Amino acid sequence: MTHPWKSNGDKRTIVFEYKPSGTILKYLNDMRDLINKAIINAYSMAKSNNNELPSPIVLRKSLKNYYDNNIIYAKHHINPACRNAIAILRSYKKNNNGKLKIIKAKRLAMRIDSELIRIDNNKLRITIRPNEYEYIDIVDKNRKYNEYSKYKISEVLLTDNKVCITFIIGSLNKPLINNNIIGFDLNFKTIDYTIIKDNEIVETNTIDTSDIAKTQRDYARKRTKIQGHIKNPEKRNRKLKESRHRQRNIIRDKLQKLTTKIVNDNSDKTFVFEDLTNIKKEGRKNKNNRNNKNNNEDSKASNKNNKSKRFRTDINTWPYRLFQRFIDYKSKNKTLYVNPEGTFSECPVCGEKLKHPIWKISECSNCGVTFNRDRLSSLSISVRGLHLCGTPFTVSGSSSWYSMRNNYLYHPDHVIIENFNDCKKYVHNNA
Repeated sequence: MTHPWKSNGDKRTIVFEYKPSGTILKYLNDMRDLINKAIINAYSMAKSNNNELPSPIVLRKSLKNYYDNNIIYAKHHINPACRNAIAILRSYKKNNNGKLKIIKAKRLAMRIDSELIRIDNNKLRITIRPNEYEYIDIVDKNRKYNEYSKYKISEVLLTDNKVCITFIIGSLNKPLINNNIIGFDLNFKTIDYTIIKDNEIVETNTIDTSDIAKTQRDYARKRTKIQGHIKNPEKRNRKLKESRHRQRNIIRDKLQKLTTKIVNDNSDKTFVFEDLTNIKKEGRKNKNNRNNKNNNEDSKASNKNNKSKRFRTDINTWPYRLFQRFIDYKSKNKTLYVNPEGTFSECPVCGEKLKHPIWKISECSNCGVTFNRDRLSSLSISVRGLHLCGTPFTVSGSSSWYSMRNNYLYHPDHVIIENFNDCKKYVHNNA
């Protein structure tokens, strides 16, 4: 298991079941009450500040006097309680169009910071109060436990029946290969990449991921049928949960096999990706802009927007971040993330701004060249990766572009087309 937040290294988690003692059950109940108190404080602070939630640090300061006078546990326990409270409210706000309300925490679950835990003789020691500890026997059936336990503990998630111990393994000091770059452009049905070595474009190619796209759409249709045909709520929810579970397992299996092959074939390269952190927010923003624009447009434009709606849905369901994470932790070299803005907007031949009359096509009106939009993006991503490495794509090195130029041109079904007008006719005739 990996986590999306950043740390000084990759994270791995082992999970096992246990029977809590009376002391741990009381601790979990008291911490749940503290989280609910923190949620009320954070909600009040947000309402007085234009619905902006405070940071966990600000929330902790507001709770300090209450904690000191009413809570009998070690001082460090207030930190994860405040983080949990803010995380709960942020999640509700994100899923309810910016609205906020007081959410009551019901589960007995608490994240415990690394300062309060350690492993001692195959037992997990938890500091409840200063010089007062609780011990939990570690079930080391996980085949990776002996390897992971050599590293520092990041945190422990403790519930009333499970323990999740997260270790920080490796480090961010992976080597940076600054003369051998592979840049990826992630799309819904393809992954395009460009390899640049010693300032020469070595290869550009496309990986077909339409099987992943098909799986996503097939299971989406299955859930639609389940929602329409099964009237019993309990059975419907169970079937929907099973469908999501199967889809997730199939997608993860395909991505595991794909990323393992990619890393094994490119073990001597630095991987470069676009930083797609806010892609879903941008999608929602574009959706709102299009909806406002469509109020004054005809039905033909509305139909066109329906296509873009499907495209946004496809992009938002494609597990691009999972693909990046798998590559990141499997690669022995450092992974770079570049700004995605404008990766397909500049012509590499003359530097003019490109137009996109058809989605797959990037056309330069100055030199008349028609490019494959996705492959051209992978070239830009690789070049930006070189700049981050401190080895920019030099003028002499850019001459290699001409030897690879044909691979970046738009060739539908491998048909070579000389200009955009011929390309447009071909697309129209074969639509």
